[in-house]
Amino acid sequence: MLELLLSIRATLSARVNANMERFESDLMTFSKALLSINDISGVMDFLNNEDLLFINVERVNLLLKNDLDSQPSLYYLDQDKQCQQFDYTGSITGLHGVTMRDYCHQMDGETLYQTFPQLENHPAYDSVFNYCKIPLSICNQPLGAIEYINLTMPDDSESEKQFKLFNNMISAMIEHIIEHQTASTFTEKLTTEKNNFQVLVDVTNTVISQSTKKELIGSLLRFLYQHFDMTDLSIIQLQDGHYNQHSACFINNEIDYQCHFFTNDKLIKNAIKNNKPVFLNAIDIKKMQADNNSPYFPSRVKTACVMPLVFRGIAVGYISFMKPIEAPYQNTDLELFKQIAARVALAMHSIKTHQASTPNQPITKFVNIDEGMGEHVIFDDIISQSEVMNKVLEQVALVASCDSTVLILGESGTGKELIARAIHKLSLRSKTDMVKMNCAAIPAGLFESELFGHERGAFTGAISQRVGRFEQAHKGTLFLDEIGDMPLELQPKLLRALQENEIERVGKNALISVDVRIVVATNVDLLRRVEEKKFRNDLYYRLNVFPIQIPPLRERAEDIPLLVKHFTRELAKKMGKTITAIAAEDLAVMSAFPWPGNVRELRNFVERSVILTRGNVLNVPVHELKTVSHSARVPTEKVPPVGLVNPKAKGAINTPEPAVKGDVVKPIINKADVIKALKACHGVVAGPNGAANQLGLKRTTLLSRMQKMGINSQDFRGGI
Repeated sequence: MLELLLSIRATLSARVNANMERFESDLMTFSKALLSINDISGVMDFLNNEDLLFINVERVNLLLKNDLDSQPSLYYLDQDKQCQQFDYTGSITGLHGVTMRDYCHQMDGETLYQTFPQLENHPAYDSVFNYCKIPLSICNQPLGAIEYINLTMPDDSESEKQFKLFNNMISAMIEHIIEHQTASTFTEKLTTEKNNFQVLVDVTNTVISQSTKKELIGSLLRFLYQHFDMTDLSIIQLQDGHYNQHSACFINNEIDYQCHFFTNDKLIKNAIKNNKPVFLNAIDIKKMQADNNSPYFPSRVKTACVMPLVFRGIAVGYISFMKPIEAPYQNTDLELFKQIAARVALAMHSIKTHQASTPNQPITKFVNIDEGMGEHVIFDDIISQSEVMNKVLEQVALVASCDSTVLILGESGTGKELIARAIHKLSLRSKTDMVKMNCAAIPAGLFESELFGHERGAFTGAISQRVGRFEQAHKGTLFLDEIGDMPLELQPKLLRALQENEIERVGKNALISVDVRIVVATNVDLLRRVEEKKFRNDLYYRLNVFPIQIPPLRERAEDIPLLVKHFTRELAKKMGKTITAIAAEDLAVMSAFPWPGNVRELRNFVERSVILTRGNVLNVPVHELKTVSHSARVPTEKVPPVGLVNPKAKGAINTPEPAVKGDVVKPIINKADVIKALKACHGVVAGPNGAANQLGLKRTTLLSRMQKMGINSQDFRGGI
C-alpha cells in the first residue's frame, strides 16, 4: 500500500513538474511576443499557435471594445488561418453582454447553442463542445474578454493559478498593442496634418500669383499631378444661361487646354444648387461623355469630384477633380480638396480684381497670338467674347434640346453652319451625324432626287437606287443651307415632308416615314422673297419657328483679334510655319476694317498673310485693307459697331483716330476707356453725366461690358 502511495505521489509530482516546465516555457514565449507583436492580428496568430504548451485549446477568440459605450468586436481565425473581424449589433449581443463583467462564463457546446442559437452558424463558433469566456482587464480597466473554444486543462489549484496569470499576461499584451496603435494613429494624424498644411501652403503660392484663368488652371494641375497623380482638372462657370468649362489635361509633360460649352447640368446640379461636393462614378461619366451638352470628361477619366468654388459665401464657379481609376475619394483627400477649392476661389477673385484695376498700359509693339485664347473657344471653331454673339449662343442653348425647326439668318460668311453644328451637338440627336445640303449648289433637275432619293430607272441616268438626304438624316439633323435658293416647285414637297414626317422617293409611290430635325439657313430676306412670290409663305411660316440672327463681323469687332490669332495658329500649323506674334498696329487695322465678307473673308485674308510670312511675326498686307476701305463700303443696312463714341456728349473722352481713316467704322471702346470714363464720372454709369453717355453706349450695354471686363463701378465712387 505504501508503495502504491509513493508511486501516485511520484506521478503527481512529475505531472506538476511537467506543467510547470510547460508554463515556464510559455512565459518565455510571451516575453518575446510582447516585443514583436504590434497588432491584434499578430495576437490572434500567437494565441492560436500550436507552440504554446501550457493550454490545450482548439482555438481562441478575442472580444474587444473601443470604449464602454460601443458594441464589442469579435476577432477570430477563419479556416485559412486568417484573422477576421466581426462587429456585433444590439440584436446578437446576448452572450457578449457579460464582456465587461468580472467573472467567467463557462458551458458546454450544446448549452451554448440552445441558449444562443444565433451563434450556431457563425464560423467563429463551429463545432463547440466546450466554451469558456474570461474577462480581460488591466488596473481594473476592462479591455474585453478572451474565448477558449474546446479548452482542456488539468483540474488542480496550481494550474488554475497559472491560467489566471496566463490571462493577465494576455491583458498586458493587448494593452501594449492598444497603446501602440493609439500612438501610431496620433503620430500618423500629426504627420498627415503637417503634410496637408505644407500642401496648402504650396497650393496658395502656386495659384495666388497667377494673372489669368489659363495660368491658374495650368499651374494647379501641375501641382496636383506631382502630389496626387491627377492628370485632368476643369473649372466650370455659369454665364448667360450656359456653362463654360475650361479644362486642362497633363499628357507627356505638357498641358493641353480645352474650352467646352454646355447647358445640361443634371448630374452636377447638387453642387450647383446646394454648394456641396458631387461624386461621379464611371457610369455617370460615361453618360456625360455620350452627351455633348453635358460637362466634358476625357475618355480616361473614371471618377470625379465636383466642388463649388466659394468666396465670401458666394459660388464663383465649380472645380472638377478627376481620376483615371475607379477608386472612391478618401475623407482626408476631400478635406484637402475643399481647402484647395477655397484657395482657387480666392485666386479667381484676385484675377478678376487685378484685371479690373489694371491701369491703361501702352500698346505693345507685338501681340502674342497665344495670349487670351483658351477662355473664348467654344466648341471647335466658335470664338467669341462679344455680347451679341453671347446672346446668339444663349439662343442656341435654349433651342438645342428641343426638336423645333431652327431658321439661321445672317450675311454670307458669318458662320451659320457652325451655329447649326452647335445646335446638333447640344441636341438629343448628337450621337448621329448631321447631314448637310447646300440648296444653291444643287441643279434644279437633281434637287428632288438629292433631297428625297430616287428608285432605279426613275429617270434617264438613274441606274441604281439612291437614298436622299432626308433618309440619311433619319434620327438625326438635316441642315439645309441657302434655303432661299430652293426651287419654288419643290417647296410644297418639303412642306409636306415637314408636316407629315413622310417622304416619297422619285419613281416610287410608297411613303417612307422619317424622323428628322430640320435646321435651315439663308443669307437673303425670306420675307421679301415671299412678297415677291419667290418663296411660299406657308413654308416660310413653317421654317420660321425659332429664328436666330447671326450678327455680321463688323458688329462684333471685339472678336476680330481673337479670330485673327486663332486662324493664324491653325493655318501656320497646317503650313508647317512657326508664327508667334502679330504687330499691334496691324491688328488694330484689321479690327477696324468692316469685313463685308465677314469671318470667311477674314480667314482668307489671314491665310494670305500666313503664306506671305517668312519669320515669326505675321506679315499682314495692310495696304490691301486701306485700298479696299476707300473703294468699297459696308452695306447701308449695317448696324453701327458697339462702342461708338458720342463726340457731342458732355466731357466726352478723347479717343485715338481710327486705324482706317475715311471709313465709317469708329474706334472700339476698350477697357482703358471704360476705366477712364468711370473715374471721370466718379463711378456713375447712367444719366446724362454718366459714363455710358460719355462713351456713346446704352447703360445696359456698358454694364454688360463692365461685367465681362471684370470692372465694378463701386470701385470708382467717392472721387476716385
